[in-house]
Amino acid sequence: MLNSAVRRDDLAAETTCEVYELGTLRREPPERHDDLTSRQIAIGRLLATGLKDAAVARELGLSLRTVRSEISAMVATLGARSRFQAGCLLTRRYG
Repeated sequence: MLNSAVRRDDLAAETTCEVYELGTLRREPPERHDDLTSRQIAIGRLLATGLKDAAVARELGLSLRTVRSEISAMVATLGARSRFQAGCLLTRRYG
């Protein structure tokens, strides 16, 4: 049962990113960014589902300040225009 819920969440994030990319006309494949930390990747995946900073912090057991710091670093590293775009780029690359 948990597996189907996880797959449904993955599909929801993928669909949300597709709609976002259609709206911004960003169709080139994202580059691989191996310099991202596993924490940044986890945060990015949650951002792509639409969670707010506080919800991400609770989900990962981190402070709100840490989450916001990691988001800023992730957005800068990816060269994204927004937090949501950074989450979508990570979802595309890492699933």
